[in-house]
Amino acid sequence: MSKLKKLTIPKKSHAPPPSPPPPPPPPASRMSVLELPEDVVRRIFEFLPHLVDRVRLANVADKFRTSFEAWARAKRHVLDVEQLETMRLPELIVFFRLAGPFIRVLKVDCSSFQKESLLSEFISEYCPNLEEINYSNANDEFHYRTIMSRMTHLKRVHIECMDTEDVLNFDLEANQDLESFELVNGCYTGKHLCGFPKLTKLVLRDCLLWNSGEFGIPLKSLRVLDLDDCCFEVMSQSLYQKIAESCINLEELIFSGGDANFEVIAQLPNLQRCTLKTWITSNELNIGFLTQLAENHGNKLTHLHLSGQFLITNEHARCLGQLSSLQELRWTNNDILEDDHFKFFNDLSQLGRFGMTWCGMVGDTGMMRLVRKCLEVKIIDLQDCDEITEEFVINAIGCCSKGPGRNLVINVKRTKITPNVLTHPDYLSSLNHVKVNFLSE
Repeated sequence: MSKLKKLTIPKKSHAPPPSPPPPPPPPASRMSVLELPEDVVRRIFEFLPHLVDRVRLANVADKFRTSFEAWARAKRHVLDVEQLETMRLPELIVFFRLAGPFIRVLKVDCSSFQKESLLSEFISEYCPNLEEINYSNANDEFHYRTIMSRMTHLKRVHIECMDTEDVLNFDLEANQDLESFELVNGCYTGKHLCGFPKLTKLVLRDCLLWNSGEFGIPLKSLRVLDLDDCCFEVMSQSLYQKIAESCINLEELIFSGGDANFEVIAQLPNLQRCTLKTWITSNELNIGFLTQLAENHGNKLTHLHLSGQFLITNEHARCLGQLSSLQELRWTNNDILEDDHFKFFNDLSQLGRFGMTWCGMVGDTGMMRLVRKCLEVKIIDLQDCDEITEEFVINAIGCCSKGPGRNLVINVKRTKITPNVLTHPDYLSSLNHVKVNFLSE
């Protein structure tokens, strides 16, 4: 018999059928820059660093120009004149015609004399909406001063001079909305700044002031008066009297001096913040000024900063200790203030912050007297005070943990308090309410 061959039936395969090949990628999209959506164009203007760059982009096409004008209306554009000094005349014309109406702030380094006269004319002609001008390195002959007389919307003017003997002649009369005027390192007579109903801030720093009949402290609208490091041709009671009589709404005064006849300043009914600095001819802190304030428990005075080597006596300290309106008291560069003066700080019931910088005679004892007497103090700032050690922190922890507890923050920089205090058992205790911050250099 012949052998029958076995027939093998192949098993059915369960594998999925092969997937079709992927479709070819679509052709690359090509979009003209002129087809960019409006919001994208405006974002490009935001990313460009300077106004001149934005104007160059706006001039690429009418669409960009329209987008720029719509975008620029909602912005406060700043023009630094230095960016224009390499431009040729045709480009300057294009720039000012487009950007001029939108420029609100002008910055000029007057030590650069390139195109000074030309740029002054362009700015005066095409930038009628200027609100703020900042001049640096100005002198009594700088051309850019002519811009001020041709503006009508100026609110803030800052002028930094090259020499204190430069007597500036300028005209701001058309700018009745002027709010702030600052002069640094120049000569000021005062006759240019009387008659502005909205002038609230006058800063004369490192200036020569002619205390003559034409010197006027302008108007009752003044809120801030800064006469820091100014040299007076004639120092007399008349200056203080003018401040007291004319600045009845004054809220902040910064003054270098404060010796004879200064007590009349205490009559200012709304004075809230006062910074007094010693002057090269005197380190007297007028006791009459402090006495009058003490009689009124400080009146509205909330912030007092005393800077320099004022001759602090027990009588001065006693008056300071009666200024119950004070919320912040700060000392700078004084090696006469010492621990015993803190014995008189008995009525500083609202004092919340105390600071000292470069005060080398105050130590742990004085600081603890402050903590015990001024129960509302929450922040103490100490910098470059060599006599204050970690013992003050440990004693403050014990004092502030009594009763319901009292939170106190001590900010220190360059004192004898080291980071080791953070590992002290009292500092790590759950009852500790004192936090020490080490300020970076």
